[in-house]
Amino acid sequence: MADFKLESWEREPFWLKLLTPFLKRKRFPVLPSVPKPEQWYRIYPEGCVDANGERTYANFQLGTENKLLVYFSGGGLSWNEYTAARQESLYSKNPSEGFYMVHVDLFTDLRMNTGIFENHPRNPFQNWSKLVFNYNTGDFHAGDGDFPYRALDGSQRVVHHHGFRNYQAVMEIVKRLVSAPDSLLITGCSGGAFGAALVADDLAEQYPACENITCLADSGFFRLPDWHGIAKNVWHAPQKIVERIHSDNIMLDALTSLHQKHGERIKCLFSSSVRDGFLGRMMQYVESGTFSFSNMGGDLCYRELQQFCDELREAVPTIGLYFFDIPDKKQKGLDLTIHCIIGGEYAYSYQQSGLSVIQWLERAVQGDVRQIGLPLLHREES
Repeated sequence: MADFKLESWEREPFWLKLLTPFLKRKRFPVLPSVPKPEQWYRIYPEGCVDANGERTYANFQLGTENKLLVYFSGGGLSWNEYTAARQESLYSKNPSEGFYMVHVDLFTDLRMNTGIFENHPRNPFQNWSKLVFNYNTGDFHAGDGDFPYRALDGSQRVVHHHGFRNYQAVMEIVKRLVSAPDSLLITGCSGGAFGAALVADDLAEQYPACENITCLADSGFFRLPDWHGIAKNVWHAPQKIVERIHSDNIMLDALTSLHQKHGERIKCLFSSSVRDGFLGRMMQYVESGTFSFSNMGGDLCYRELQQFCDELREAVPTIGLYFFDIPDKKQKGLDLTIHCIIGGEYAYSYQQSGLSVIQWLERAVQGDVRQIGLPLLHREES
């Protein structure tokens, strides 16, 4: 076996060392026994760890209304030994080669006043209690076990796919603070979109008296030939999650299962940009082994989204949809669109059919579920 060496994602760069003291001072305080309303905190349940075994946490804010928003953060995934060995973090020399995020601690608290978390009257969820599951386990928040792999330096390591285990430990604490919400909104973007769809059934069971439940998956779908085997043998997900996965489209399986089991009790929603560069990059990698942003990836995403939309509308006739075409300015010349919408300013400033995604979501929570932006999927491709 090769000598143990630090991976690139484990070596803190000099620029980050300079920022670290400032960022640590910006961290939210640890949750006290009696939290103050409208104050963000960190929850550190006993035994909760990230992919590399480091202590991890969730963020929580107690609201002034008896309503709960649960948000699952995104950041890629690991599904085999190759991807397990290629983590991404602020420490990485080549972040474009990373498949899932680790070391998220320094920056997660800084995002809790944008998009759906914004503390502003224009946000209809401003006064809701909010629970945010940070993502650093590479398992769509669905794992409950460990997966061995060989690191790039040749050493044997283990990735802790403990997303679901961490979720359960956090919920034991949060349920003491929000015991019986009148409304429950379950959402997430990217990898967290899959998490929202996969874990929503358990959350509905956590709050059996809640009849107004909405699940929004933002910008999360792509096909892999063995999602069932990945969930079972790599993530070691609970059987109740594994048994719902049976095709190459895990998002379709998850939302279909929610609809079939819960019917009108859970309003299922999906949103996505039409040429999502990040999803296209992943689809292109699965298809050809090329992991990069490209016009080809945008084309692939567009075609896959068309097919997925048709399948989803057939399987879940009551599905709410919101499609958008905001250009990704960071990927110049590639005709790509942004990845995720509910976590930033575009949640309010962009509109389709006269509605922002926040307005569309608010109406859906109130029972007015709409399909917005479908014409964007029927433009003639260049």
